[in-house]
Amino acid sequence: MKKDKEQTTILSKPIKFGLYTLLFFSVLLSFCRIIDSFGWFHFSYGHYHFPVNQKIPFFRQGEREFSEINEFGFRIGTLKTDVTCSYLLLGDSQTFGSGIFKKDTFPEILNRETNCHWINVSIPGFTLENEFSMYEKVSPSFPSKDVYLFVYGNDIYETGDTPDYLHFLNHQKWYFHVFAFFFPESSRLYLKGTYFESIQKRMEEELKRVSQLPYLAPDTKTKQEEEIDFLPLKTLFQISPTYLSNSLDTKTFAKKDFERWKQVFLRLKHKIEKDDKRLRVVYIPLEVEFDKTRYEVYQKIGFKMNPKWLEFDSELVLDLIQLTKENEIPFIDLRKWMRYRTDLLQKGDIHLNEVATRLIADILKKER
Repeated sequence: MKKDKEQTTILSKPIKFGLYTLLFFSVLLSFCRIIDSFGWFHFSYGHYHFPVNQKIPFFRQGEREFSEINEFGFRIGTLKTDVTCSYLLLGDSQTFGSGIFKKDTFPEILNRETNCHWINVSIPGFTLENEFSMYEKVSPSFPSKDVYLFVYGNDIYETGDTPDYLHFLNHQKWYFHVFAFFFPESSRLYLKGTYFESIQKRMEEELKRVSQLPYLAPDTKTKQEEEIDFLPLKTLFQISPTYLSNSLDTKTFAKKDFERWKQVFLRLKHKIEKDDKRLRVVYIPLEVEFDKTRYEVYQKIGFKMNPKWLEFDSELVLDLIQLTKENEIPFIDLRKWMRYRTDLLQKGDIHLNEVATRLIADILKKER
């Protein structure tokens, strides 16, 4: 009997140690997650930009155009001094005008045709975090009273864990993953900033490489005869087959990413209002929300489609309408003018063409 009692005591010690360890770990994890939820670790969102004070090439169907980059790292637009109003434009490649000449972008059309200064600080690939970071950097130097935030249909997807970001994350040291377990949102914020720094390096290296290549003017006739194969969209499907759902279905697939995007949005709104400026939101829809032919292309490639995107309202649009209404923010939904148009996109590409930028410029002149 005495021997059995001793065995029970010996066995209970490791069990007790394990239970105490588990309890300590649970309390520690809960404490760390509470700290994380309150955002006590402050990290800048961060952004990347073009190489400062340089002249770099941009292309339209192979045709090259050089543009000046200022000290902030964005492309210099038309400089106007004697103006009655000034606007700061935050956006991504659609607002920047990827794939078309600078003079045909809607900010430049507005600079020519209004007595206002439209300052386009957009950079291709920007997320809302990047736009917030860029705003903080440039706003003291540009006393605009109004800030236009251009929300493109894939912004929620870009705010999430994209394949490129996950690839970057998988190459981090083990201790980053440990820290991320205890402080998921804080570590994500820090790593996102580091990730944007890596994009900066890649961008500078690629621009340097492209700038040194010999330039051959494209054969316009051959270009017109090329068959459109939508290779970028096929590649996108291979990389991220849930791209559309993770962009537009904010009640289901993209719910978590939309909540993250919403938090950044509200912080940006607070910052803009604190600076005594006014925020306006313009929604640029994904092509599957207005172009029936492109909807069919995506469907044929294999993306999971939802007829509501084209015929009615996506969950993202409904959330944006509610969010801007609750916060009394002017909201311009470009679907109203773009829906069912099939002439607004560049051939085989997702970016808007000159017809679309002309349309947007006319809308903004009336709606401002």
